[in-house]
Amino acid sequence: MSSPGSNLAQLAQQELRLPEIDPDRCVYADFEGSSCQACVDACPGGAWVLSDESLGLDTQACDGCGLCVPACPPGALHIEFPWVIRHFGGKALALFACEHSGLDSGLGVMPCIHALGLRQLMVLHTSGISSLLIAEGDCDNCSLGCNERLADRIDQLNRLLSQRNLAPMKLLSYSNAVWKRIHAQEEVISKGTKLQRRAFLGGAASSENLQQQLLVLDPLNRTECQTIPPGSLLPEPEADHHYLWPWTPQLDPASCNGCNACIQLCPTEALTLVSEEAGSHYQVQARHCTGCNICADVCTESAIHPVAWEAMSMTTIPLIEKLCSSCGNPFHLPEANPEVDESRCPVCNKHQQLLSRQ
Repeated sequence: MSSPGSNLAQLAQQELRLPEIDPDRCVYADFEGSSCQACVDACPGGAWVLSDESLGLDTQACDGCGLCVPACPPGALHIEFPWVIRHFGGKALALFACEHSGLDSGLGVMPCIHALGLRQLMVLHTSGISSLLIAEGDCDNCSLGCNERLADRIDQLNRLLSQRNLAPMKLLSYSNAVWKRIHAQEEVISKGTKLQRRAFLGGAASSENLQQQLLVLDPLNRTECQTIPPGSLLPEPEADHHYLWPWTPQLDPASCNGCNACIQLCPTEALTLVSEEAGSHYQVQARHCTGCNICADVCTESAIHPVAWEAMSMTTIPLIEKLCSSCGNPFHLPEANPEVDESRCPVCNKHQQLLSRQ
């Protein structure tokens, strides 16, 4: 029979394993009509409960595996990533181990290594980490049944890096004895350096000093690193280079009615309206897209949707500025829209259509 003290300790441990939730980052905070259920689909234990009224976590059913974390597009979920940095072959190496690998629990051991998503891998790569040493259990027979694995994400990441002539991410897996021997070495760098937030958010780390500062400050568990769009950590695209991106908003100008709903609700400004003397246009920036799907959910014309692992079809959509013949308000339509000669704005046009059906 377990003692009251041991039961309290188990409850405390269970509480610590629960994912942290930032409700302000959830897509439902930006748009209640969102269709997102990424966390629900990713949870092997059915701990996430989604209804028409709310999204909640059953803390009794949650085992803290963390697989919902990489699935969440805006990064509203987070677990504490226990990891260590060691030297291996003259390079900084990040160590992670699954708690079912047979290694003793401690620094570097986590419930499931597949909780490392593309966002976390990009943060590590930006910090100068190009190699991971992992110790895993029997994933094929694991009760979590993870479909998307760390190796698959690293392959996807390396496609992005190869196109941009950046060093690939390597995944190393040796015996537990080797993992423990490397883990027992001293830390690569000491604590105490400082980092300006802007230095990280500005893009990929370009100096050894910056990389060292990032490593000291534990980038995997820094607030701004938990929510940053993965694509924004890649270098700015060069002109006429059709790079792949983690997510690309694909907009069909011929279907778009210029209502600006996607522009107004996009939480990362992957879609913006640019007004200049020469004219207005929609600006599409794949590097800021997280694949949250709000743009597709709000679009009444099904003119836009985010697509994974594709190049941008277009980054600029020219607009024609007009004045509504009914209400007198200004509006715009994409040049490619077949209704570009329409004299009424989308609101008045929709109202007229409703009247004609009565």
